[in-house]
Amino acid sequence: MKHKIYVVIITIFCLSSITSCKKYLERDSPTATTDDKFWKLESDLRGNLGDIYGGMPGGILNSPWPANSWMHLEGLSDNLVFKGNYLGEITAAPLGLTTSSTGIYDSYYRVSYAYIRKASRFLEHYSTAYVQDPKIKERYAAEAKSLRAFYHLFLWLYYGPVPIVKTSLSAEDANPPRASQAEIIKFIGDELLEAIPNLADSYNEDDNFRFSRGTCYSLLSILYLNAKDYAKAAQYSKMVIDNKAIYGYDLHTAANAGVNSYSDLFSYNGIISKERIMFKKGANREAFFRQASRSLSGQAVSSPTASFVNTFETKQGKTIQELGADSLAIYMQTPTYHNNRDPRLGISVLMPNEVFLGKTFNPFDPAGSNSDRIGQTFATQTGYMSKKYVDPSDISKPYSGTLGFFIIRYAEILLNYSEALIESGDYQNPDVLTYINQVRTRAGMPMAAASQYNTQEKLRELLRRERRVEFGLEGKRIFDIRRWKIGEQVLNGPVYGAYDPNINKPYLTETRVFSANKDYVWPIPLAEMNANPNMVQNNGW
Repeated sequence: MKHKIYVVIITIFCLSSITSCKKYLERDSPTATTDDKFWKLESDLRGNLGDIYGGMPGGILNSPWPANSWMHLEGLSDNLVFKGNYLGEITAAPLGLTTSSTGIYDSYYRVSYAYIRKASRFLEHYSTAYVQDPKIKERYAAEAKSLRAFYHLFLWLYYGPVPIVKTSLSAEDANPPRASQAEIIKFIGDELLEAIPNLADSYNEDDNFRFSRGTCYSLLSILYLNAKDYAKAAQYSKMVIDNKAIYGYDLHTAANAGVNSYSDLFSYNGIISKERIMFKKGANREAFFRQASRSLSGQAVSSPTASFVNTFETKQGKTIQELGADSLAIYMQTPTYHNNRDPRLGISVLMPNEVFLGKTFNPFDPAGSNSDRIGQTFATQTGYMSKKYVDPSDISKPYSGTLGFFIIRYAEILLNYSEALIESGDYQNPDVLTYINQVRTRAGMPMAAASQYNTQEKLRELLRRERRVEFGLEGKRIFDIRRWKIGEQVLNGPVYGAYDPNINKPYLTETRVFSANKDYVWPIPLAEMNANPNMVQNNGW
């Protein structure tokens, strides 16, 4: 009899456990109520939607998702050497020292799909909530749909074609196969286009982070540029440009005429700016601490390369390679010689012997007491340091600044349009130089002349240089390298830093390894390969 009682008790416990598990799977969190009770109020929708926005990329040590810190991911490109006491995979990857089990690949993949699932759950349940204005309710749904497209877009940019997920998957159908290239591009494009009619043209300052119609057209511009569908890339870029007054976009202009507008953009003065298309508030709260020199109590995790520094033109619009051997040698040793370089160089990079906030940055001083000496822990690895988003006013609050991060700037759409025209064969279109020159002159550079840039190859060269210096250290370079298929040229071999006067040559920082067979995409994480029998790994991994 006692044995039968135990059996009954165990059976009841198992049944209750199954019911509990079922309820857990129907909730957005263990503490939430079930779906049939949760999706009732507008506040439920706004709170849930805010959670989906939480996966947007940030700049420095993006919380709560470090693997989505775009300014650190710049260390995967030829612009930067990253070295900190976190995200060591970004240091290891350019050296060929990562595998499909490396944490950052798993983290980015897994968390992206978690946000996709959140968006899908929202779209499955939002209709049951009461919202006084039906248009607002549909706008919330359009935001969720466009967010889902965004997460798929960047999964595709990092991993290549990935599974398309548009439902909150059950355990039975949680092993979707990879989409084809055409399928993933079509899905992302369709999602964005379907969302646009129900989105707003613009928002007030409190809601400036939300996706608008202009945001979606900008994402379509990025999607089709990277898909090399240049006609569509040009079409959607031009839609943003032609409607900039409606969407409230423009290049940022400093309120103070004596301040460089490009510099102003990355300071607290630029937090409220027409240039922001996608923006994450507070996403650079530790920008000063993580990037400033050790002598300023910083960690110096971001060290620009000589390759990046040498890309900037002189103020006369000449590359230093065009100036002849003698001048080239001078600029290699002293990049800001006679203060005659593109202003964006000094705004983006801290130079050897430069005085910043009362401290002289001297990475090549052999004195043992020099905390900024090159190669030390929490010191520059190249002799240069990043200044982007390092606002001097944050010295008093290095861990808790309130700077945000530009995910998409209006300048990017201008250059997307120019690139699409060049690559489509319409390089003689006067719009090409018109929009490149808008970006250049805003930064304080002279206009590029049509007499010099009058072939597809010369315009391509100009456009690619302009993208590199305009968006340098912001995390976009890796996408350009992949789209242009130049990894073999720029991500393979020695990486040099600043000119070292102790050895009379540029400092050799490291030697990188790039395999064209595999390194144009990240690997599908090993955990996903083991869990999903329908998954196929990327070549070489």
